[in-house]
Amino acid sequence: MQLKRARMFFDEAEKGVTELSAASRWPVWASLLLYRRILDEIEANDYNNFTKRAYVGKVKKIAALPLAYAKSVLKTSSSRLSI
Repeated sequence: MQLKRARMFFDEAEKGVTELSAASRWPVWASLLLYRRILDEIEANDYNNFTKRAYVGKVKKIAALPLAYAKSVLKTSSSRLSI
C-alpha cells in the first residue's frame, strides 16, 4: 500500500517538473527515475527492507541519466518516456 502511495506522489511530482528552470529539470528527473527504481527493488525484495538492501547499482544509475536528460528537455510531462 505504501509503495502505491509513493508512486502516486512521484506521478504528481512529474507534473511539476516542467515548471522548474531548465537547469533544475535534469537532476530532478534523474532523482525521480532513480527513486522509482528503488521502489521497484523494494517490491522485488518482497517488501523486506529490514534484512535486504534496496538499491540501484552504478550502471543502472548511469544508464538512467540519458533518459532523465531527454525528459528534462521535453516541455510536457505527458510524454511518458520510460526506462
